[in-house]
Amino acid sequence: MVKMKRILICAAYFHPHVGGHEKVVYELSRRLVQKGYEVDILTCNTERTLAYEELDGIHIYRLPCWNALNSVYPIPKPCLSSFRILRRLLRNNYDVINTQTRFFITSFLGLSFAKLKRTPLLHTEHGTRHSIVLNKAIDLISRAYDHSIGTLIVKSAKRNTGVSEAACEFLKHLGATNIQLVHNGIDTTIFKKKEDTNCRQKLDISNDAIVITFVGRLIYAKGVQDLITAFSRIKDTALDTKLLIVGDGPYRATLKNLAHQSTGSRDILFLGQKNQAELIDILSATDVFVNPSYSEGLPTSVMEAASIGLPIIATDVGGTREIIADYKTGIVIKAADTGQLEQKLRELLTNTELRKELGANARISVEQKFNWDKITQDWIKNFEGLR
Repeated sequence: MVKMKRILICAAYFHPHVGGHEKVVYELSRRLVQKGYEVDILTCNTERTLAYEELDGIHIYRLPCWNALNSVYPIPKPCLSSFRILRRLLRNNYDVINTQTRFFITSFLGLSFAKLKRTPLLHTEHGTRHSIVLNKAIDLISRAYDHSIGTLIVKSAKRNTGVSEAACEFLKHLGATNIQLVHNGIDTTIFKKKEDTNCRQKLDISNDAIVITFVGRLIYAKGVQDLITAFSRIKDTALDTKLLIVGDGPYRATLKNLAHQSTGSRDILFLGQKNQAELIDILSATDVFVNPSYSEGLPTSVMEAASIGLPIIATDVGGTREIIADYKTGIVIKAADTGQLEQKLRELLTNTELRKELGANARISVEQKFNWDKITQDWIKNFEGLR
């Protein structure tokens, strides 16, 4: 057990908001508490829930916020409630302040705290490129922010950590120094395949059907539109297939409209947001997992699918290749290439042995490489090294 140390983690999104980033911050915080650390989370109240909450020993402070840009960018409100929360946190003495991803306002608040309290700042970067948005004006503003406030944050940090090698390279692009790679983790004791047939019965899917699944936030940058297009093309020969789309987000209506106009629309099922137990059931009922994203840090959904032992098709973005070795633990394709995605889907759907081989190798790989116990120790070394 370490001597008690207090850490402030500034993360724009946190429980009960659902996403891969939120899972990582929660799991890290929970494990740090178990190791004797006191952890405070400064986040945005995107779900309009309690302003303060204690969860598994983690102290969560939620700022009132606007959910801007179709609910993908929370902006803290400059109001009395926010002032009270910030004043309360400023009274605390922290040993380390950790900011999560450079482009959120919460990271700028973390930098401000570090300056005011003269506390070491450790920045964690999940991004591997500038944000992908369709609006050109917002894209220009986003890039300008990255190279001003974002650069200020990473240059002010005593240490920067990237969740993937690609994230470390992006930190260099922003001018960061003292960069260290610390992967996200996956609990393979929880994410493991259920062998019973009830998983398909719950979804009302026959055991003979081949199930393709996507899990993630429904935004343009996740590329689900490409998966729907490719799926509609394979229906000419793969009649008994289902596409499960798990998650929610501002792009859902557009995707549902695209699915409605596609061949095989009845076999495209939007399942909405699911909790962890429901997600494991869905993945256990899945034959092929697809992540068609245009941008990733280290995709949690891909690690979860690999831990279940699924064959995976994923785009070559961010840190995906650090999880997927082509034709060893999955198949890597170009982003936005619906023709290649269609080709690889046809290949996996007709090759049962390849699916089994890739899935088994993926499970072994994540067990060895993304073990949370080891990763937690890496984080502790980082914190201890900032004294």
